[in-house]
Amino acid sequence: MEAMKQRVFDRSGGHLAIDFVNTVGGMRPHRPREYLVGYADLLAFAVQTGSLAEGQAERIAELARERPAEAEAALAEARELREALHRVFEARVAGQRPAPADLALLNAALARALSHRRLAEGEGCCALGWDGALALDAPWWPIVAAAADLLASAGELSRVRVCGMSEEGECGWLFLDRTKARTRRWCSMQDCGNRAKARRHYAKVKGSGAG
Repeated sequence: MEAMKQRVFDRSGGHLAIDFVNTVGGMRPHRPREYLVGYADLLAFAVQTGSLAEGQAERIAELARERPAEAEAALAEARELREALHRVFEARVAGQRPAPADLALLNAALARALSHRRLAEGEGCCALGWDGALALDAPWWPIVAAAADLLASAGELSRVRVCGMSEEGECGWLFLDRTKARTRRWCSMQDCGNRAKARRHYAKVKGSGAG
């Protein structure tokens, strides 16, 4: 599955739906960097996050090669869902109500996704899973279901944050703050956190020299 190894997705958002929203880098809408460039990227994200088993993804990749126009349409739909999710989460962070049109779009996607939800044998009795259908929209079914669970959980939803580098106009990624004190500020300490730390240090040194 070489096509699915072309891009490795960052998963610092702490939640499947948020990691999906973060498949755009930079700042929306002015300087975005698209990471779902082709349908293979959507499959890669699904495999890396466990949304699809690799074997199912390989079969769907074959279907995408046979039906390139339909695969492109499925990719466009996934991006549309991603942007609706971003707007809904962003509204929540700002203490605002989501736009009805965005909720309607997500509800329609959720209805399609849940029609493929299945009970299978599992520990104790049963486990919730998916029917394994070879469908070009299958990669986003678990994402929409996970997003719905998060949006319906007031406690978890209250932990959604925007990266502190958004104040610099550099990073608009979201993350789920699972720290006990809810003090996490950066999408990634290794990236944005270290950058912010270096800038604070530079400003401190420069200020000391100016005195």
